[in-house]
Amino acid sequence: MFDPLDLYDADKRSTSAALNFESPRQWDQKLSMQGQEKQDNSELQTNDNDEDGDSLVGPIYVLDLPYVAYASPEIILATLHLLRPETQVNFQSTEALLTKDICISKDLDEILQNCIVEWYSNTMPNKKLNTIEKICNKIPALANVSETERSALLNYYTSILKRYENTTSILSLKGDILKEVSLRIAECCGRSAIPSMSRDFKFDNMDTKVSLFEPSLTNDNLGWKTWGASLILSEILVENFNSKTVFKPKDASEPLRVLELGAGTGLVGISWACKWKEEFETSNLKIQMFVTDLPEILENLKKNVINNNVGNFVTADVLDWTYPDPFVKKYEIKDNSFDIILVADPIYSPNHPEWVVNMLSKFLKTDGKCYLEIPIRSKYAKEREILIQLLQKNNFAVLNERYDQGVDDWGSVKYLYREIVLKG
Repeated sequence: MFDPLDLYDADKRSTSAALNFESPRQWDQKLSMQGQEKQDNSELQTNDNDEDGDSLVGPIYVLDLPYVAYASPEIILATLHLLRPETQVNFQSTEALLTKDICISKDLDEILQNCIVEWYSNTMPNKKLNTIEKICNKIPALANVSETERSALLNYYTSILKRYENTTSILSLKGDILKEVSLRIAECCGRSAIPSMSRDFKFDNMDTKVSLFEPSLTNDNLGWKTWGASLILSEILVENFNSKTVFKPKDASEPLRVLELGAGTGLVGISWACKWKEEFETSNLKIQMFVTDLPEILENLKKNVINNNVGNFVTADVLDWTYPDPFVKKYEIKDNSFDIILVADPIYSPNHPEWVVNMLSKFLKTDGKCYLEIPIRSKYAKEREILIQLLQKNNFAVLNERYDQGVDDWGSVKYLYREIVLKG
């Protein structure tokens, strides 16, 4: 667990302390004494794999990172780049396997590569890290360490911050280092503190990759984050998308009309649109699709629609569940005019069940279908029950229902999927 007060512990092990030693070797000895047990274990594991200590698979520790007091700015910047988070696909980190690809993904140019290899080969020789292959294989893994090691990593970052923030020297890389180390510190603080980020999503039944931008979570704008229910619902829709039998309006002259409620970052609507585009882009089938949310969510939602190349038939706009009239008037929407309504994770207040049912009653066709995915959160058991009661009271029926298991930034979650229709 990250505690912001940890940021103020850096004085005890920071650059100023390091500068009291007379030489890099003495600082090396000090660090070695602090982590002797870990170093011994590391040597034993390395020897098990390779008698020369030359294995690519043996572990390293925070103490193996370049010493802040003595490493050049280029070496520190290279290290910070290597410790960037891995690219995420479907909420899971994915690591590049080839050294060349790792260097590209970490923005590690030839100058930075040469500097850090020189450090571990000659300045502070370390057989576990004396080639670019070993460096790229081992250092990035430190970003996914245990809580104990994460505390040491945070101390390492704050020592960098202290040294470069207070330096009076004019360093061309100072700005880059401060930017990178600030990001690394934020990334140690959990999802709520992580800076703006991009995520990729891939689906078995679709060639197109969906890429979404997520702003940092500020002012409790939960719609700026992609939630696990959106991924589960997207997977279900894409997996069961059959271009021959579904999603065609009875009247071929009318466009297929699709509406997503509470789209957030847009994963459900955008993934559905990408799949539709793969199947029908060259056909004569017309479509009108809206992904909607509140005003503070809209700018990022629009960006994601455009970036995924579906902006020619997907419109992102505001739809307030408590006051839909502006949306209705702007697009001349008639009651019960949508063939498909998509909703993921819509219940996180006592009012939401009523609002969701109101939206379905207003917008869903009598022969249309709503696809709904809800996380099973114990706190909202009552609201889920109210939702069922309101659906029944308003003449809706559940055609299909199932439970799913998934993950998001906060761990494993159970979900409930429903297909809902308005009775004729």
